This record gives sequence, structure tokens and C-alpha cells, in this order.
Amino acid sequence: MLKLPLPPEDCKELLKFCMEDIDRHAVLTESLERRGIPFEIIPLGDARHIAVPVPKAAGMDDEYYRVTLVAHYDRVPGTPGANDNAASVFQLLNHWEEIRRLGWRHRTQILFTDKEELTGEMTATDQGSWFLAKHLKRLGAKNILFVVLDMCGIGDTPVWGRSVHKAGRVSAGDSISRAYQVMEVFLKRFSRGDDFGMNPMFSDDLGLLLGGYPAFQLSLLPRNEAENLARRYGGRPFEADPVIPAHAREEIRADLPPSWRNNHGPEDSADTLDSGAFLLMSRLLRDLARYRFPLP
Repeated sequence: MLKLPLPPEDCKELLKFCMEDIDRHAVLTESLERRGIPFEIIPLGDARHIAVPVPKAAGMDDEYYRVTLVAHYDRVPGTPGANDNAASVFQLLNHWEEIRRLGWRHRTQILFTDKEELTGEMTATDQGSWFLAKHLKRLGAKNILFVVLDMCGIGDTPVWGRSVHKAGRVSAGDSISRAYQVMEVFLKRFSRGDDFGMNPMFSDDLGLLLGGYPAFQLSLLPRNEAENLARRYGGRPFEADPVIPAHAREEIRADLPPSWRNNHGPEDSADTLDSGAFLLMSRLLRDLARYRFPLP
């Protein structure tokens, strides 16, 4: 049994979720049904996204962004995909249940996305989140701030980034940049006030940003690895071109922190996950549920 701060049934499901050749969509929807969490499936092309909507009684507030928490549930074929990205999926499931137990009136919605992992010559506009952003634009959805959780199962320090900034496509004065600055203020509460906004990786934030929405990737690392990452990438632009993500990831693979080197490989197993990371994410997500991000 996993030694994680989750109920035994959740640990069993997480282990099942990481089994080779398991149908992750089926396991996730069964888990949502078991927990009594309402959800809807959004089929877009080959992707099947799963949305957990805001409670109807929560209403809207026109002065603030609606925070949407995102975690992709797909994985690189042939890998367990524990830190990338089963940990984040189960952290969000646990968060929703915790908010329900506390009886909080919140406006947070959750998206479990599909087709985040791109291989070979696939481009950023093949990503499931890019098609999702286009779908939301057609529906007229606005004032959404996406917080993308990826690789949050190991470590005690948040590191964050935004993919379009790494590609040099966002100016310092636009609304996405201003939302990013507000998000950084919040995240520094959990990093001892240090700026770890240099995450060189990218996730669903890439497709969402290219689709016109503010989106930021949040990951975790052990403190010493976060500090080493800051020394390598802090203060200078990301050099790899994320238009073809598989190429960009290969460019930086030699420089990855140790905790991320198993990602996309057969060693990304559930027994590498860190109990402290789950406790930190529980606290961070609770605070995020009560935090308000003002619109520009």
C-alpha cells in the first residue's frame, strides 16, 4: 500500500491508475462516481476531457477571475505516469472532497484533460488543451484563470511558469502578464517568499495560452532542486522552442532536476511519490479556493 495521506481506497485507485495498459478514463470516471463528484465529459476530436463544474449555488463575481484547476490524466504510452501526472489528478480529487467536507462556498472548477502528452513531430496545436481553448472561445467563456498542475507528486517547493512567455510571445504589459504577477504573489506564500517562476517545462498551459487564456503551470520540487533550477533558468528566457514539444523536452532533458528525470519513462512509478508533496498541495489548494484574483 502507498504511504500517502490519502484514504486506503484512494491509494488503491492511484495504484490502479498507474497500471500498464489500464483505461485511465474509465478509472477516473469510476472514481468520480464513487465519490459522488458531479462531472461531464467534453469529447473533442480524439480527446475526452472531464469537467467538474462550479456548484450552481456559488454564483459568479464579475470583478475576479474564475479559477479553473487543470490536471491531465493521459500519460506517455508504456509508462506508469505517477508524477506525470497521476499525483495531480488524485490531489484534485482529494481537494474537491475536502472542500465539500469543510462546507465552503467556492467558485473553483476542475478540468481533467486528455491528450497533453505530445510525441514525435506533433505540434502545440495538436494538444488537447488547444482544442479545448477553441471550444471555450466558441462558447463565449471568459474571465477564466487556468492553474495547470503537472508533476506535483515529489517535493516541498512550488515552481511555476507560463509556456507562451518561454516562447517569447507575451508582452510584459498585457492582461496575461498581469494575471501572472498576481499568481506569483500567491505562490510565494509557499516558497518562503522566493521567486521560483522559472519552470522550463510546459503542460496544458501551452495550448490554453495559445488559445488566448491566462494559464500557468505549477509543479513541485525538493527545495535544493528548485534552487538549482533557479540558478540555471532564473532571469533568462527559455531557449527551447515549444512549438514541437517533444523536441523542446529533449533539448532540456540533460538539465532536468533529478525528481523529474523519471517522467516519460518506466521508472515514474507510484512508489516514488512523496507524502509531504500531497500535504503541501492540500494546503495550497485550500488557500487557493479562498483567494481572489482581480480582473485587469
